[in-house]
Parts: sequence; C-alpha cells; structure tokens
Amino acid sequence: MNELEIFQELKNRILNSYRDFYPYFQGDWKNFSSKDIRQLIELIEENQKETVSEKWIYTHLKSETNEKLPRKDLLDIFSKFVGVSSWEEFAYQERLKTTQPRVSKKSKKNTNKKKFRKRYFLVLLIPIIGFTVYEWAIHLNKKTILIKNEITKQPVQESEVEVYHLTNDSKKKLKMENSRVEIPNTSDKISIESPYFEEQEIQLSSTVEEIYIKPEDYALVLKRFIESDWDDWEVRKEKLNKILSEDLEVILFLKDELGAEHLNKKEFSEKLILPTQETKKMKILTIETNANKEITFIRIQKS
Repeated sequence: MNELEIFQELKNRILNSYRDFYPYFQGDWKNFSSKDIRQLIELIEENQKETVSEKWIYTHLKSETNEKLPRKDLLDIFSKFVGVSSWEEFAYQERLKTTQPRVSKKSKKNTNKKKFRKRYFLVLLIPIIGFTVYEWAIHLNKKTILIKNEITKQPVQESEVEVYHLTNDSKKKLKMENSRVEIPNTSDKISIESPYFEEQEIQLSSTVEEIYIKPEDYALVLKRFIESDWDDWEVRKEKLNKILSEDLEVILFLKDELGAEHLNKKEFSEKLILPTQETKKMKILTIETNANKEITFIRIQKS
C-alpha cells in the first residue's frame, strides 16, 4: 500500500470525523460545499489550534485523485483530527491492516466456538449495563439553555450567535440547535459572541434555563439589508445613511482567499442600495459601533 493510497484512506476518515460533528452531511468530497469547508476549518482551529486554508482543502481533499502527497505538517494536522497522533502512525496502522495474516474459515469457526463456550450471560450483560449507566450519567450532567433576544423575547437564530464554554485555560465552542445550547453542569461560565448582539460573559447557576442578550439594533438592520430584496431604493439609501458612520471602513474578504477590498461609506452603500445575488452571499464577521451606535467598521466574508 503506497502513500497516495494511504492518503485516500485518510480523506475517507476525515469525512467520517466531520460527520461526528455534522451528522446530516452524508455526501462525499464531491458534495463538500464551501459551507462544509468553512465548518471543517473551524473544527481544525478549535480542536487542533491549527490553521488550514480553503485553497488547500480544494486542492488536496476535494480532488478525486492526488498526484503527489501534501506537506507533512498538514498531514499531521488531519491525522490528529481523525484521532491519530501523526501521519507516520496513521500510515503505519494502514500498512499493518494489509500485512496481517488471514485466518482460515475453519480455524476461525473453531476458535469462535471455544470462545462462546467460555462466555456467560453476566459477562455479556456487564458492558451493556455499564454503557447505559455512563450515557445516563452524561445526560444528567448537562443542561440545556435557550438563548433569546432581550427586546423581542424571541429565540435567536443559530447563525447570529456563537456560544463558548470558558474554563481557566480553554475556550471551547458549543453547538447550538433550535436556539438552544447544551452546557456541561460543571461549566461555571460561558461567553456569547456575535456581530448582532452585545457580547457578554455569563456566570451560570443551576437554575438558569434562559439567557437574554441585548441586540445591536443597527447591526441587525444591516443584516436584513444584505438579505432582503426591498424595491424602494430611496428608503434603503435613507436608512443606510442613518446607521452607517461617515468614516465607515469596510473590509470585504474575497472568496477562495483572493484578497480583500477596502470600501468607504459611499462605496459600501452603493452595493446595498441596489442589491444583487452576490450581495446576499455576504456574511458579516465583525461589526464595531461608536457612541451613537453608528456602524464604524465592518468585516465581511464574500462566499
């Protein structure tokens, strides 16, 4: 088994590990979208504290065949992502699978009979009970918290906030589903971060079931502008002029790591006054406001 064949197996294992976090993805690398790529990059950053570019994933993982092996440091990163310490260990394990001697059916059948005679019902039952108790204990040791908009009292969208579990020496992103986040009971503090809501750290108690976060009104208005199809361009222009500061600075990151554009208030407003399908694909990463709540800085990713 050569190294390129082993790399193909690593690619399969990467998809399996990705499904552990996003089980609804059931495709292959051909179906791996730009959204999946960004989510995979985030998982690598959170779990490995390493950085991988979208271009590298397009070049080495999404391609159906590979003519040469990628750099070893990237192979090490993805080997760790699938639960192995390094690329060398992963390659060793894969070669070991192909060199293990085969056992004849007759010999294997006799061996299985001998093992079966030695087993007792209690021996089979113990691990089942142990696993059930373990799962039950984990469930009891967690609590679910609903996150709501402080003004509207409505649940916030998963795409609008990120929640992190804070400990003395780490910060781990928690998964949100249906506006709820599951938090270990041992967690004493969480951080809620968002371009659209005031960021805050919250000290938890056993009685907390809902958390209310205060919206950044102008940021949410801007988000609706990007996503909407309003026909009245004069109304859009008037409202944009109100929420955007005169000294606005916008950094627009281009897709596929092709660089970034710097826009001022006039240039950015022109893109939103008459929106296009390209405008709707913009994702707000960061927003900063001044004392008057006017937006002074925006960082946007173009997908």
